[in-house]
Amino acid sequence: MTAALDLGSSAIRSLRREGDVLLSRTSRCVYAVLPDSPAHQRLLEQCGLQFTTCEEGIVLLGDGAHEHAELFKSPCQPLMAGGRLPKGNPLVRQLISALVEVILPIAGSRNEICSLTLPGGAALDSSRDARADLEFYIRLVRLQGYEPKLVPASQALILAELVQSAFTGIGIVFGASGCEAILAHRGNPICHAASDHGGEWIDSQLAKTFGAPSIGAASDSDAESGSAIDRAFARESQLAIRRQREQLTGRSNDSRDRFASQVESLLQDTIYELCDAFSAELIRSRRAKELPSPLPIVCGGGLIQTSGFGTILDSVLQEVNLPIQTLTPRLVTGSSRSIARGLLISAELEATSRPAQHAA
Repeated sequence: MTAALDLGSSAIRSLRREGDVLLSRTSRCVYAVLPDSPAHQRLLEQCGLQFTTCEEGIVLLGDGAHEHAELFKSPCQPLMAGGRLPKGNPLVRQLISALVEVILPIAGSRNEICSLTLPGGAALDSSRDARADLEFYIRLVRLQGYEPKLVPASQALILAELVQSAFTGIGIVFGASGCEAILAHRGNPICHAASDHGGEWIDSQLAKTFGAPSIGAASDSDAESGSAIDRAFARESQLAIRRQREQLTGRSNDSRDRFASQVESLLQDTIYELCDAFSAELIRSRRAKELPSPLPIVCGGGLIQTSGFGTILDSVLQEVNLPIQTLTPRLVTGSSRSIARGLLISAELEATSRPAQHAA
């Protein structure tokens, strides 16, 4: 048996094969703290909502927090702001652990493989903080009885979407907390690039421009300054900015529509930063020039849902002028489980190759 765990800053997804059946679980990666009172607890029990208590109050987790926090006038907060584990916040780490236990079922046998990816390109980050995050998540996966295998989200996207090209091509993920790109040959990475600019960064810049206070991508320092009311107001304001961005329809042709024009500009900057860094890596790679061309490009992640994304991506790629010939990028907008499917394929390939490795 094999499993996949797609750890995103906005949602956590798992996919597991049991025989010929695929089982999937999903939850938003958020929480909310409600005032602790017998009345609140009775109301939650009557609604059939699961909750826990802590020193701060009553805690709702995942989809329950997303759907019901507003009813109690409590802000819904991200568990992984900026795609990273918060420092000095044991409550959030405990909640992430609890959420992973719910989303990833316990392994049915020993040595089951679970492929996992981290949010915001952290799987491609070798910094000390990224390694600490990885150790935390690997420990959670092992506690569920699996043998973890780290796979970048962009590589998983290639495994899920580029079957017809024998898993050869470019995978790009434009996520909430960051973006990443990989060139792979038969599923094996050749070169890659990553950026910490994603949907959260765009929303924080929009918040600054249009007057809403910004909580920033890194919440650790913010958590230590300002009042809880100020932070809650800033968070709600930035969520409103995000909803406004996601509801845009069509590219702006009106110079007076400052918000739509700013979204396009920030989106172009985000795409350019990643593609420019990726182009530099391709130039340095001798193997990249030896691959048969033109190479397919597949794109995933929440940012590709933004209105006009494909047009902006095409113009950026023409400006960057990648050193290899490519096909027109394909946007994977119809499935939120593409990365999870690619992770499961990676786990299956690993499980299939191990008997041969042991025999050798």
